[in-house]
Amino acid sequence: MAEILVRSTRNLIVENIYRGSVVMISGDGRINAYCGDSYHISYMRSAAKPLMATALVETGAADAFALSAAELAITCGSHIGAPEHVAAVGGIMQKIGLTEDAMTLGADYSLDTKLREQRIYDHVPARKFFHNCSGKHAGMLALCLHMGWDTAEYQQREHPLQQFLRQRVADFCAIHAEEIIIGVDGCGVPVYAMPLYNMALAYYNLCNSDQLAGARREAAERVLDAMAAYPQMVAGEGHFCTELIRRTEGRVIGKLGADGIYCAAEREGKWALAIKIEDGNMAVIPAVVIRAFRQMNILSEDEHQALRHFAVRDIKNCREEVVGRMKAAFHMELV
Repeated sequence: MAEILVRSTRNLIVENIYRGSVVMISGDGRINAYCGDSYHISYMRSAAKPLMATALVETGAADAFALSAAELAITCGSHIGAPEHVAAVGGIMQKIGLTEDAMTLGADYSLDTKLREQRIYDHVPARKFFHNCSGKHAGMLALCLHMGWDTAEYQQREHPLQQFLRQRVADFCAIHAEEIIIGVDGCGVPVYAMPLYNMALAYYNLCNSDQLAGARREAAERVLDAMAAYPQMVAGEGHFCTELIRRTEGRVIGKLGADGIYCAAEREGKWALAIKIEDGNMAVIPAVVIRAFRQMNILSEDEHQALRHFAVRDIKNCREEVVGRMKAAFHMELV
């Protein structure tokens, strides 16, 4: 069952607790550390994006449309819709000859609170390109065109694209496609549920080239190289995924998923992890990741110092006075 992962305090009182599960696996697929339920079933959400992005390379779609490394990285991202993100998504759509209207996702302002509020204040209309999943959708449309599939209603689970991507995710997760529970994601496309253990296994397979063969190995390496070269496309300046990849110089690849999911692995390393926050609180994820890394000696001292502001979050009042603190408070069991 889930365990307490994070506590927030105000003066001497523990005001809130956040439960969840963490699992870390080693190269042979064994669980070597955990807290909570390693086999908790949840939706992988946007943490599956890098797995799906490998299809663009392996099928030849990325080369056929001359996608840049930045454009490949944005297909992996849950971005904030900043100008550089809009340019990258727009670049893909221009290359494949489709307009913003071809995307089936809804219009948005930004995943980033400040940018969202500023656009609303400035009366900037919501756009599909501002949506955090627009890079993924642009990649899906590119794949449809390259494979000769109809782009109409590509979001439907029966569409050949979605069947294809479901199998790809299953391959990385080492699970039968039929065992994956299908739901609908916030952006309207199918989303995949499976045990946390299999999510961690997927990231181990993605980040360790000796687990893959031939074209899939090259595809994974190109996707990871793109994320490492353009970490700002994975999230946005100041956001955790971007800073984790940047501060570790691409050695560690991490990707969040909505409602409390996080997956990460070390490139050519010996570990991978998956996290689920039980109540879906996204704000506590960085503290949990940093705590797990610290316990398992994943980060160097310099890396830890560069990321330490994610480990402890000050709680402030309307006067910007620090009145509390949110901090991870768990210890993983070693196996």
